[in-house]
Amino acid sequence: ICCLPWILAKHSCIDFTGTGQIGDTIGGIMGPFVAIAAAGLTFIAFWVQYKANIQQRHDIAIERFESNLFEMIHIQQEITNGLVIEYRNQNNIVEKKTGRDVFQSTYEEMPIRIYVGEGTASFKLKDALGYDDEVKMRLDLTKGLWFLDHYYRHLYRIFKYIDDANPVIIDRKKKYEYATIVRATLSPYELIMLYYNGFSHPR
Repeated sequence: ICCLPWILAKHSCIDFTGTGQIGDTIGGIMGPFVAIAAAGLTFIAFWVQYKANIQQRHDIAIERFESNLFEMIHIQQEITNGLVIEYRNQNNIVEKKTGRDVFQSTYEEMPIRIYVGEGTASFKLKDALGYDDEVKMRLDLTKGLWFLDHYYRHLYRIFKYIDDANPVIIDRKKKYEYATIVRATLSPYELIMLYYNGFSHPR
């Protein structure tokens, strides 16, 4: 562009010695290209901003989801820590268990009135499950396990919350990762009780 006036004035076949003609020629040639370039750059700027806005909304949605999820996990831990049971052991001594110890005691130590065969009998859950395989299908009828209802309901809501997340924002792989985070917070005895609880609601 800087050399164009000199080229047109000195080396052109057409006489462009008049400055007005040179200016008009340069303006006429460059004007459309400048306008097209400006329009293109403006479009690119708007497109980049549009994509940035979409990414920002996506990040905010994920951040909101994770915030709610971890708050639900925190509440689940509070529910677990708040669990309390009392029962008499084989020596007729009152035992008191709290928090995660409740699950181990419920499975291995605490006598529970369980439906076995045609009637009910007092069994330790671990022994009852070995005695009658159908016991696991009727655990929801066992009144002695009512203290776990709140725990199960809230844990179910956590996994339901993950499963119902918008797949456009959180795909199946990411949902699985979130579910494994929740699973990692559960002790082995919690998983055992959750396993049998799943059997007891066939409908």
